[in-house]
Amino acid sequence: MRSMTAYAEVIQPLEQGQLRLTLRSVNHKSLELSARMHPALYPMENAIRALVREAAHRGKLDLVIDVQDEPSLEPKINRALLRSVAKTWQEDAEWLGLPPLSAEAFFRFPGAWVPPASDLAERLEASVLTAMSGLLQAWNASRQKEAERLQPFFRLALDRLRVLRDTIHVEAEAQAQELPAQYRQRLEQVLKDAQLSGQLPEERVVAEAGVLAERQDVREELVRLTAHLDDFEERFKKDSLTGKSLDIWSQELLRELNTCGSKCKRLAMTRAVMEAKGVLDQIREQGANLE
Repeated sequence: MRSMTAYAEVIQPLEQGQLRLTLRSVNHKSLELSARMHPALYPMENAIRALVREAAHRGKLDLVIDVQDEPSLEPKINRALLRSVAKTWQEDAEWLGLPPLSAEAFFRFPGAWVPPASDLAERLEASVLTAMSGLLQAWNASRQKEAERLQPFFRLALDRLRVLRDTIHVEAEAQAQELPAQYRQRLEQVLKDAQLSGQLPEERVVAEAGVLAERQDVREELVRLTAHLDDFEERFKKDSLTGKSLDIWSQELLRELNTCGSKCKRLAMTRAVMEAKGVLDQIREQGANLE
């Protein structure tokens, strides 16, 4: 069980300078990686993304690779271009009415800065990939630690759902005992109001009352609800809860609770269903952070 919300940082020394890598992630329905790095490292981007895909399946990730104190990345002015531009500017400034050449104007020219050495990615490839492996390990450890904080919540929520399931079961048994007599009285009252008393056999009235009561029976839904809770328990013990599976599990459990809620006639049963829905909503909210 791993969270999608985490942060990790790694600093990798180089022969000259150092690498600083940071990875921040939040929950997302799929894997979305935003990688920011020096353009000189772009040739390594596919390899970096492949490492990330091996370590993560979901989440919105923000990766930053910063090369610090590397001599080849120190900014250098394109002196040849500067001399050429300055000479041309000076020659034509008077008749064109141009102001003196400023640094701001020059740096707007394409190529005002000399690009870094083209072999930077090749020289730093091993260091960057090593640092990426360490970063992903630290990030996954942080995700697992974040998920461990949710375990007590899931444990308490599951226990509470079992208690509420038991309450619904007790109320459902009591309802099953009461409803046939209640429906029988209601049918007899309807027949009386319609001035049809005595025109239906007593057995028919009892049978119709039983059919109506059976339609309100929720014991089948409780069997499926119990199976879903057992499945959650098994996944929890195996530490195999995931965000998507938990979302599907929550939908199935909500379907059973909604059916129970539509059939319940006792106030205590209604309250138990409503509270169970509240607990389930909390589980879904916390589960959205799981990978």
